[in-house]
Amino acid sequence: MANRIIIGVLGTCEPAQVERAVAATGLDAAHVRVLTPEDKTAAHTNSSVNFVHVAGDMTRGTGVLSDFGGASVPGLNAASATFDAFSHPEIVDHLEGVEMPDGDAEFYNEAIDDGRCVVICTCDDPSSSDAVTQALQRAGLASIRAF
Repeated sequence: MANRIIIGVLGTCEPAQVERAVAATGLDAAHVRVLTPEDKTAAHTNSSVNFVHVAGDMTRGTGVLSDFGGASVPGLNAASATFDAFSHPEIVDHLEGVEMPDGDAEFYNEAIDDGRCVVICTCDDPSSSDAVTQALQRAGLASIRAF
Protein backbone atom coordinates (compact mmCIF):
# COMPACT_ATOMS: atom_id res chain seq x y z
CA MET A 1 0.00 0.00 0.00
CA ALA A 2 1.30 3.48 -0.90
CA ASN A 3 2.23 6.20 1.58
CA ARG A 4 -0.54 8.56 2.67
CA ILE A 5 -0.29 12.32 2.57
CA ILE A 6 -1.96 14.28 5.37
CA ILE A 7 -2.30 17.99 4.67
CA GLY A 8 -3.65 20.89 6.71
CA VAL A 9 -3.61 24.66 7.01
CA LEU A 10 -1.87 26.58 9.76
CA GLY A 11 -3.09 30.14 10.29
CA THR A 12 0.40 31.51 10.93
CA CYS A 13 3.66 31.33 9.04
CA GLU A 14 5.79 32.86 11.80
CA PRO A 15 8.67 30.36 12.13
CA ALA A 16 8.62 30.04 15.95
CA GLN A 17 4.86 29.44 15.98
CA VAL A 18 5.13 26.91 13.15
CA GLU A 19 7.90 25.11 15.06
CA ARG A 20 5.69 24.93 18.17
CA ALA A 21 2.75 23.58 16.15
CA VAL A 22 4.88 20.94 14.43
CA ALA A 23 6.53 19.96 17.73
CA ALA A 24 3.06 19.65 19.31
CA THR A 25 2.17 16.97 16.78
CA GLY A 26 4.93 14.70 18.06
CA LEU A 27 5.64 13.70 14.45
CA ASP A 28 9.09 13.01 13.08
CA ALA A 29 10.17 16.30 11.46
CA ALA A 30 11.63 14.31 8.55
CA HIS A 31 8.06 13.50 7.51
CA VAL A 32 6.81 17.10 7.66
CA ARG A 33 7.12 19.89 5.09
CA VAL A 34 5.70 23.38 5.60
CA LEU A 35 4.85 25.35 2.48
CA THR A 36 5.13 29.06 3.23
CA PRO A 37 4.55 32.14 1.10
CA GLU A 38 7.12 34.08 3.14
CA ASP A 39 10.55 35.01 1.90
CA LYS A 40 13.38 32.99 3.42
CA THR A 41 14.87 34.45 6.59
CA ALA A 42 17.52 33.34 9.07
CA ALA A 43 14.71 32.06 11.32
CA HIS A 44 13.57 29.74 8.50
CA THR A 45 17.12 28.59 7.76
CA ASN A 46 17.87 27.84 11.43
CA SER A 47 14.56 26.11 12.05
CA SER A 48 14.13 22.44 12.82
CA VAL A 49 11.14 22.54 10.47
CA ASN A 50 11.56 21.92 6.75
CA PHE A 51 10.17 25.12 5.22
CA VAL A 52 9.52 25.24 1.49
CA HIS A 53 9.29 28.81 0.25
CA VAL A 54 6.75 28.77 -2.56
CA ALA A 55 6.26 32.47 -3.35
CA GLY A 56 8.76 35.28 -3.44
CA ASP A 57 10.38 35.40 -6.87
CA MET A 58 7.60 33.23 -8.34
CA THR A 59 5.26 36.26 -8.27
CA ARG A 60 7.67 38.89 -9.55
CA GLY A 61 6.58 40.25 -12.91
CA THR A 62 3.13 38.69 -12.79
CA GLY A 63 1.17 41.82 -11.90
CA VAL A 64 0.84 41.00 -8.22
CA LEU A 65 0.61 44.25 -6.23
CA SER A 66 3.78 43.45 -4.32
CA ASP A 67 5.62 43.32 -7.64
CA PHE A 68 7.88 46.32 -8.14
CA GLY A 69 6.31 46.79 -11.56
CA GLY A 70 3.11 48.17 -10.03
CA ALA A 71 -0.44 46.96 -10.43
CA SER A 72 -0.25 45.83 -14.04
CA VAL A 73 -2.88 43.47 -15.34
CA PRO A 74 -1.54 40.74 -17.65
CA GLY A 75 -2.97 41.10 -21.12
CA LEU A 76 -4.46 44.54 -20.44
CA ASN A 77 -1.52 46.85 -19.77
CA ALA A 78 0.32 45.95 -22.95
CA ALA A 79 0.15 48.05 -26.10
CA SER A 80 -2.13 45.46 -27.70
CA ALA A 81 -4.55 44.76 -24.86
CA THR A 82 -6.56 41.54 -24.99
CA PHE A 83 -8.79 39.62 -22.64
CA ASP A 84 -6.84 36.34 -23.08
CA ALA A 85 -5.61 36.54 -19.50
CA PHE A 86 -9.21 36.21 -18.29
CA SER A 87 -10.23 33.38 -20.60
CA HIS A 88 -7.52 31.07 -19.21
CA PRO A 89 -6.93 32.00 -15.59
CA GLU A 90 -3.69 30.65 -14.25
CA ILE A 91 -3.46 29.35 -10.71
CA VAL A 92 0.00 28.85 -9.33
CA ASP A 93 0.20 25.23 -8.19
CA HIS A 94 2.35 25.32 -5.07
CA LEU A 95 1.43 21.67 -4.48
CA GLU A 96 2.74 20.32 -7.75
CA GLY A 97 3.62 16.67 -7.31
CA VAL A 98 1.21 16.09 -4.41
CA GLU A 99 -1.55 13.83 -5.66
CA MET A 100 -4.97 15.17 -4.71
CA PRO A 101 -8.18 16.20 -6.47
CA ASP A 102 -7.98 19.54 -8.31
CA GLY A 103 -10.55 21.21 -6.04
CA ASP A 104 -8.54 20.33 -2.95
CA ALA A 105 -5.30 21.53 -4.53
CA GLU A 106 -6.97 24.82 -5.42
CA PHE A 107 -8.15 25.28 -1.81
CA TYR A 108 -4.66 24.73 -0.37
CA ASN A 109 -3.04 26.92 -3.06
CA GLU A 110 -5.46 29.71 -2.13
CA ALA A 111 -4.54 29.30 1.55
CA ILE A 112 -0.89 29.86 0.64
CA ASP A 113 -1.77 32.81 -1.56
CA ASP A 114 -3.72 34.25 1.41
CA GLY A 115 -0.56 34.13 3.56
CA ARG A 116 -1.18 30.92 5.51
CA CYS A 117 1.11 27.91 5.72
CA VAL A 118 0.23 24.46 4.46
CA VAL A 119 1.66 21.54 6.40
CA ILE A 120 2.21 18.27 4.52
CA CYS A 121 2.96 15.04 6.39
CA THR A 122 3.82 11.71 4.85
CA CYS A 123 2.85 8.50 6.60
CA ASP A 124 5.09 5.51 5.90
CA ASP A 125 2.43 3.34 7.50
CA PRO A 126 -0.94 4.28 5.95
CA SER A 127 -2.72 2.83 8.98
CA SER A 128 -1.24 5.65 11.09
CA SER A 129 -3.01 8.39 9.08
CA ASP A 130 -5.82 8.70 11.66
CA ALA A 131 -3.29 9.28 14.45
CA VAL A 132 -1.43 11.85 12.32
CA THR A 133 -4.71 13.62 11.51
CA GLN A 134 -5.57 13.81 15.22
CA ALA A 135 -2.09 15.11 16.06
CA LEU A 136 -2.47 17.88 13.47
CA GLN A 137 -5.90 18.79 14.86
CA ARG A 138 -4.49 19.01 18.40
CA ALA A 139 -1.70 21.26 17.08
CA GLY A 140 -4.27 23.73 15.74
CA LEU A 141 -4.31 22.97 12.05
CA ALA A 142 -7.52 23.29 10.07
CA SER A 143 -8.91 21.81 6.86
CA ILE A 144 -7.01 18.57 7.38
CA ARG A 145 -7.38 15.95 4.66
CA ALA A 146 -5.74 12.62 3.91
CA PHE A 147 -4.84 11.49 0.38
